[in-house]
Amino acid sequence: MIYAKEFMEQDKDQLFDMINEINEYDANFEGLDDIGRIEDYNVFLKKLEKWKCQEQINPNYSPQTTFGVFDDKKLVGGFVLRYTLKGGLINHGGNIGYLVRPGERKKGYGRMLLKLALEKARDIGLEKVLVTCGNENIGSAKVIESNGGKYVNDYYDESLKKTYKRYLIQIG
Repeated sequence: MIYAKEFMEQDKDQLFDMINEINEYDANFEGLDDIGRIEDYNVFLKKLEKWKCQEQINPNYSPQTTFGVFDDKKLVGGFVLRYTLKGGLINHGGNIGYLVRPGERKKGYGRMLLKLALEKARDIGLEKVLVTCGNENIGSAKVIESNGGKYVNDYYDESLKKTYKRYLIQIG
């Protein structure tokens, strides 16, 4: 059974195992940037709680909730759900950022993971979401399109020297 839940103390070993796998394969945490920078797990959990409340974060940032996605009890990936969009997230990043751990890619988890994220977005009252992916990330583009993503445009981020595909998904 595949399900999404917020990270808890008992997920620590699995999360670090996934981090190590990502570092071994491609060191790319795009979609879940903070996960690649964990030094103290308890501080990380507190930070995740803080990020859920606009009053506790920089007013220029978007509040968000971070979820792990599990197949039975194995952590296969995760996603971030942002309630509103501010700053650079309007152009790339969007309402949902996600990743599938390298050893679980090309098994259909991406599609299911984004589907779970869309359900959580609907639960908090969002009617449409912006989801983006790197222009070269064909797999992610297919995942987004298979979940109803309608291509909007490309956005070139001058500071990153990278082009992103932008998609809207109606969920309401």
